[in-house]
Amino acid sequence: MSQREKLLSVVDDDLQQDCGDYLALRELMQELYGRLLERDVPEIDRINLQITVRVEAIAARAQRRSKVLAAFRLETSGVGMRRLLSSCTGERGESLQQHWRQVGDLAVQCQQFNEHNGKLLAMHHDILQQLLAGGQDARLYSPQAY
Repeated sequence: MSQREKLLSVVDDDLQQDCGDYLALRELMQELYGRLLERDVPEIDRINLQITVRVEAIAARAQRRSKVLAAFRLETSGVGMRRLLSSCTGERGESLQQHWRQVGDLAVQCQQFNEHNGKLLAMHHDILQQLLAGGQDARLYSPQAY
């Protein structure tokens, strides 16, 4: 196996692992939302720890992909990755393209869940701030822009 094929194999394996981690991350984000609604602090802490582990693993693989792109003398960005993928043909190329698209789709979904959870946290924060203000703010039951 040539050096190029070895590096492409690393990228493909990493992308497959990213897909698995993003799927797990998506489930964790959904579970976190329910726990945030219940204000179940021990479970929130447990889920956040699992999220951190997944995100760190994804980031480590992204760094490795950057090194592979640099080895191919490509930009260490999405542009470089697209150039690398477009240079691959056959089954390897199809596999890489498919996994890259799936990683992108899953990352967008996770980002949306994260934003959804963030809005819920912001709403909780606003309510607590209003309650702690001792009823001085009459906007407690007025429409909020979440």
